[in-house]
Amino acid sequence: MATQAHGADGVASSGGLSPIKGLVVLAVVVVVVAAFIAISLAVGLATFSGGFLFVFYYTGVCHAAPDKFVPAALGAFVGLALAYALVALPAAFGGAGMAVALILLLAAVYALIMGWAAVAINHAAMLFLTVAAIPALHQTATIAEMALSAGLAMVLIGVVLGAVRMRGLTTA
Repeated sequence: MATQAHGADGVASSGGLSPIKGLVVLAVVVVVVAAFIAISLAVGLATFSGGFLFVFYYTGVCHAAPDKFVPAALGAFVGLALAYALVALPAAFGGAGMAVALILLLAAVYALIMGWAAVAINHAAMLFLTVAAIPALHQTATIAEMALSAGLAMVLIGVVLGAVRMRGLTTA
């Protein structure tokens, strides 16, 4: 009977990679991260948090499953939109804006609980909402910058994983 190795978080590890393949994957990660940072800086993005958060969620939580890409991407943008509503509506409309923002938030949480619109209202949405709503982050980055960073990461990760799959370098 085969056993499966588990990491410190209890999740099954990638025991199928040889040390050499692991180093190749690490090299690809370094190149992609460097490219992401370079492209971000070239287009004027000073923050990388949205992109790194998306890549962590999609590759770590979703295991880079192709059928999870669209829900992860849509969820990220829905979460950012909800966070924007929580910041912008009260600032623009006071108590009425806060009431509308809270109604939107409660509707999204209820939809998550009920499993409605799961392609857009999912755990990615709640993760991005939670992070983007942290007030201290608004001192150095805007929600729009986080969205642009996430969008750039989505394009890059899509291209890289698409190329890897087309070359048959994975079992997925």
